[in-house]
Amino acid sequence: MEQDEIGDGGFDLLDELPRSTAVTPGEFERVVDQLRREGFFRTRRRVPRWMLGAAAALVIFALGGLAGSVAGARYARKNSLEQMLARQDLTVPERILLLQRAGSAYVHAAQSYADATAHVDSTAVEVASRVLLGAAHAVARNGLDAGLSQGLSTVLTPVVNRKPVIWF
Repeated sequence: MEQDEIGDGGFDLLDELPRSTAVTPGEFERVVDQLRREGFFRTRRRVPRWMLGAAAALVIFALGGLAGSVAGARYARKNSLEQMLARQDLTVPERILLLQRAGSAYVHAAQSYADATAHVDSTAVEVASRVLLGAAHAVARNGLDAGLSQGLSTVLTPVVNRKPVIWF
């Protein structure tokens, strides 16, 4: 009912009605049946607990995989050869490992180039010899080789061009 239909005093009359009353036998069932016919009290489909557990496990697995891949990418980027070369806070053992990694990367790149081409390219030979010469000078400059790099530098420098190379 709308408020106009009840009138001003209608709410007072409703307030005077008793809040509870005795139910006759069968009346409760009739009310529930009527409500059921009108669409109330629909039976819900229950999802088995194992399905909820499987869905939760799948979500946790996916989130763990995502977190692991993000952490792995961050770790790989932080410890990449380029990032390690740029860092100034490395300890002595980390610098030795970096030296080994850089040398291995050079050897791998040279082997990869050799495997990929059938003929000798003068540019590649020049680049390779200059890199080796630079490495020999760096090692000699820091006294890390007990004289070995001076011999390598002599062997790698062409006879015509015996000028010292200054590396920065």
